[in-house]
Amino acid sequence: MENKYIKLIIDYLEGHSNKDEINEFYEWVNKSDSNKEFFFDIKMLYDANKSPKNLDNIDESWERLFKKKTGKKPYYFNFWYKWASYAAIVLFAVMFSTVFFLTILKDGEGKGLNTRYIGGDGLEADIVELPDGTRVSLGSTTTFHYAKDFGEKKRIVYLEGEAFFDVAKQKNKPFIVKTREQDIEALGTKFNVMAYSMDSLVITTLLEGSVRLTSAHLSEKITLHPNEQFTYNRNTKVSSLQKVDARQFVSWTSGYYYFPGQSLEVILDRLSHVYGVKFTVLSEDLYKKTFTGTFYRGQSIKDIMEIVNLSIPIKYVIDDRHVTILEI
Repeated sequence: MENKYIKLIIDYLEGHSNKDEINEFYEWVNKSDSNKEFFFDIKMLYDANKSPKNLDNIDESWERLFKKKTGKKPYYFNFWYKWASYAAIVLFAVMFSTVFFLTILKDGEGKGLNTRYIGGDGLEADIVELPDGTRVSLGSTTTFHYAKDFGEKKRIVYLEGEAFFDVAKQKNKPFIVKTREQDIEALGTKFNVMAYSMDSLVITTLLEGSVRLTSAHLSEKITLHPNEQFTYNRNTKVSSLQKVDARQFVSWTSGYYYFPGQSLEVILDRLSHVYGVKFTVLSEDLYKKTFTGTFYRGQSIKDIMEIVNLSIPIKYVIDDRHVTILEI
């Protein structure tokens, strides 16, 4: 039976599934937590080895993983079966909850405004439903509130952290997200904003509709279209616009954090917010090394360091909320 779902997963990851198979996949993966974990185990190995430059390292990565889990040298067999075997022997991560630091200002309650809070389970995001019906999924350690006059002429909200917006359509009342550097205006759209105060990067990713960005650092307004991502570097004052698969960048709302060929520095910045830990890397060269993969929020920080070690050999020491990383 597992072989059936492995094929279902691989077809989905490769983009070969038809509509019925996609529906079957979603129905299966959402049926239980163990199905989600099984999917993640297969996807993690798929992501780590799918790029051409990694194909020669598949056996090496597999051997390190097998030795870590069993202490034995693996047999060499068909790679598809390796995925199945890995999924069977991997230790499922301990599920635990995350505490979201949420600030919602209720200045507008006297005017009849009403906000509905929908608590997450520590894996999937907490959601705030605004008076206009807009739904906001909140990332870890995120501060969010809306203006006192929300909905009168404009719908203005303020963000420090990360949030995914599913904006209700009101053509005559623009929806504007204000961060420290940018105003992001939307009309009936879905988009993600990551703007933590301590991070060097501010990233806006559009899933549906369109958004217009305004900033003192931009000579003109920037309009994003679906599957476009705008990145601004606070340190260098440099911005960039690129095409992405936006779904991968909003998967965090359901507990999955995708990193497409990103530097270890960017990955650790993100994980520091998700897990509330501090990372110290004792190598500038190590900071620049890239990693492609997906982490599941249910995994411990130790599990994640072991996954990184499959692609980037490292040593690490975990001391309470502090992780020190160095080259082997």
